[in-house]
Amino acid sequence: MTATVCYFIQSHRDPPQIYRLVRLLRQGSPRAKILVRHDFDKCALDWAPLADLPETFLLPSTGPQVRSDFSCQAQPYLDAIAWLERRGIAYDWLVNLTAQDYPVQPIAKIESFLGDAACDGFLRYWDVLSAASPWPERKARARYWYRYRRLSPQAEPWLRAARPLTKLLPLHFYLDYGPLFGVRALRTPFHDGFRCHGGWAWFSLRRSAATYLRDFLAENPEVERHYRKTVASEESLVQTVLVNSKHFDLIDDDLRFIDYSRANKGSPRTLTTADLPELATGRYHFARKFDLAVDSGVLDRIDRELLGVEPARVKQK
Repeated sequence: MTATVCYFIQSHRDPPQIYRLVRLLRQGSPRAKILVRHDFDKCALDWAPLADLPETFLLPSTGPQVRSDFSCQAQPYLDAIAWLERRGIAYDWLVNLTAQDYPVQPIAKIESFLGDAACDGFLRYWDVLSAASPWPERKARARYWYRYRRLSPQAEPWLRAARPLTKLLPLHFYLDYGPLFGVRALRTPFHDGFRCHGGWAWFSLRRSAATYLRDFLAENPEVERHYRKTVASEESLVQTVLVNSKHFDLIDDDLRFIDYSRANKGSPRTLTTADLPELATGRYHFARKFDLAVDSGVLDRIDRELLGVEPARVKQK
């Protein structure tokens, strides 16, 4: 059985890489839906090279995206779910990607795998206060127990100098994603029946799980309001809602290869041809991140050696 998959791609740079990924997905799956949300504030994108592709859509923007804010990844993901439902676009699985992701298995094989899957989702998740969490408890609480306000860049030296105050007062300053000024929340939505969970921001979810997320947040607006003031909500919101629901069979594996061991300010290491042996193990559906300015040949190698296709070439209009 082959699933009908909707690939939701968020992008903000490198149009040639966007074109290449979209065309590869379309070539590999004539039945898939492809939905692109591009941040035009960061980079221009001519949609003409993709306009002739069937079932390929550009999601209208609902505002600027700011890194680590709810607007960066969480809001576009929720917008995508709502847009698909409003348009009546049918799909079995929703797979979220960025334009710096790339498949490392043939698309037909990925969709066959999802079609045969008995579970409702593939995503990394953990209780952020448990011993199983890879995050220190301080990191988890700093992210999701505080409410943040973004300050002007000129405030960064002042926050850096004031960091000792965070040991005495219920304050936290984020500079990697900021400058952000945080105050410990008087109340959070978390309790024994609704534990805070974390995970990576990449998942493959059955449509029923995606629409449950939408409906839960509509019925429990205080949860979304809380996450809107946190840092990196995209690495907690989906996991927290779906795991606590106990309605879904979720596999703790996002089927991605992402190397955070040498992350730079939260951004994973850029992959190169040196990573091909790991990418070829068959354990992953997608990998990230790739940058043609760093290694211009790695995607060609993946096309030929892992996907069995000739490297994509985009015709400009």
